[in-house]
Amino acid sequence: MMLQKILFMENRDGLYSHSQGTVEYKNDTCVILGKGAEWASDAYINAFSVGKWCTYGALRRITLHLKLRGVFIVRVIHTYTDNKKFCRKQIAGGRVDASAGSTIKYDIPLQSKGVIYFSLKALTDRAECSDAFFEGEAGAENDVTIALNICTYKREEYLMRNLELLRSSFLENKDSVLYGHLQVFITDNGKTLPVEALQDDNVHICHNPNVGGAGGFARGLIEIDRIKEQKNVTHVIFMDDDVEILPEGIVRTYSLLRCLKDEYRSAFIAGAMLRLDEKYIQHENGAVWNGGKCRFVGRGRDLRKFSNVVRNEMNQERDYAAWWYCCVPVQAVRKDNLPIPVFIHEDDVEYSLRNAGGIITMNGISVWHPVASNRRVSSNEYYNLRNMLIVNARYCPDFGRRQLAKAMAVKLLMTLLRYRYKDMALIYRALADFCRGPEWLLQVDAPSYHQKIVGMGYNMTDVSEKLTYCRQMQCSSLSETNSMKNIFRQAAGQKKMCRLLLQMITLNGFLLPAVRETRAYFMSVHPVDLYRAGDVILYDDASMQGIEVRRSFRHIFQMILLYMRSLILIYTKYDKSKADYRKEWASLQDIQYWRRVYER
Repeated sequence: MMLQKILFMENRDGLYSHSQGTVEYKNDTCVILGKGAEWASDAYINAFSVGKWCTYGALRRITLHLKLRGVFIVRVIHTYTDNKKFCRKQIAGGRVDASAGSTIKYDIPLQSKGVIYFSLKALTDRAECSDAFFEGEAGAENDVTIALNICTYKREEYLMRNLELLRSSFLENKDSVLYGHLQVFITDNGKTLPVEALQDDNVHICHNPNVGGAGGFARGLIEIDRIKEQKNVTHVIFMDDDVEILPEGIVRTYSLLRCLKDEYRSAFIAGAMLRLDEKYIQHENGAVWNGGKCRFVGRGRDLRKFSNVVRNEMNQERDYAAWWYCCVPVQAVRKDNLPIPVFIHEDDVEYSLRNAGGIITMNGISVWHPVASNRRVSSNEYYNLRNMLIVNARYCPDFGRRQLAKAMAVKLLMTLLRYRYKDMALIYRALADFCRGPEWLLQVDAPSYHQKIVGMGYNMTDVSEKLTYCRQMQCSSLSETNSMKNIFRQAAGQKKMCRLLLQMITLNGFLLPAVRETRAYFMSVHPVDLYRAGDVILYDDASMQGIEVRRSFRHIFQMILLYMRSLILIYTKYDKSKADYRKEWASLQDIQYWRRVYER
């Protein structure tokens, strides 16, 4: 069976190949090399993850197939890391005379780590490679049918683009290995999609109330559960509606599932998220929950660098997979095992912690997605904290009052120093609502309450014209996940240690006069960068949407008051609410709740 196809595409964003000399591509199906030119598959999408395939797949043999025309020097290279040392070893290759055109095959030794790539050097002009793929031989191939679970809300442009790509690549393409093995389930929370025009035997559309991502994905699972035996569904892929899909990533997921070893049948396959604005930057490749102080594996890696591609395949601890692309076995799809009703955020974390028997990742299984920190919606401040506490009540019972008191202090202070004063009230509301317990969560009208939460925060508007009249500032690479040690290390490297100490002493300049000019920063700006700023525009450079904020000394007292009120809640109600959530957890994941919600 085919494990991985080599994509002969223009080297967009440095993710497909590396080359020297005269190289051209023909219809995305072949590469043509001038005499002396070189082409190599040592890139994120085309490098073969031999260590992952041999670890997770029950493979007896792997073969590389190359369809060549011309005379070449071929090299097949195994690359891996050994005690952080970068190692390369040629395992096959030589001079190949394929003047009349022929297919060359190389046996690939089974390896426990690293990646395989091949390079071609043309010894004749117009030398051509028109087909290349890695083939695997498994003892027994699993019968696999995948159901895509997509939740959407008034994003027709993105949804229709992805649906057309799925149709042309798989659903209506008889040459695809996924033809007849893919079903698409779309839950439309906005009730705007034309069901009759889009629905067929392979595409299922369901109109749904706007109950957030959790309710939308839950409805998709309910619909999949209803016909999973009829359609022989074996796996479900959760996928956001606004991602940019790499069809080959879905094919690799399918191929891996077909040869998956028995001991990994309960594992989730996590697709990496690559940034949509900088397509070669990896934003996340699986993550560790860590009680809400998430550690995102591989964040910020520049995948144009082959050394990062190799490091990406190293086995690292992961315990959850986000729902921009997450493949789960159908055994997890049950009426008593649905997402919990948190509206948005952390529902995917909880679902993985509850069900995943391990997290599998692989280079090339990925999507491109907008980066949420570029937008920083106020309502997310509420959901991130409230839902973190709900998840921790079940999975991190040792997250106690002292830890929460510290977390609240950090969140309120960081928000104050960003001048986002409305968000401080939302953070306090999140704690207060958690302390109301699971009974409140199960009874609240989530869509209406969401509108109330949105109204309490900042509304993004077009600030493109205002940006022309203010000074646009460069932001550091710091984020809220950076420790003070990281911040001091960066300051020392930039020889700004004295300034950092002054910022700390003066509460980031709050105790000093503000500069008069209006400054503009990216929405994800770290408070360190806002030192002595007065009037500020925080914006997303992709959409040019943003908010205007202003430094206000009196809000220091508001923060102190909110923190004191938070401590009262923490030391009087937090422990009881935690215990109540653990006691009532089964009701949070049962279909009875979702049935009541859908019937409202």
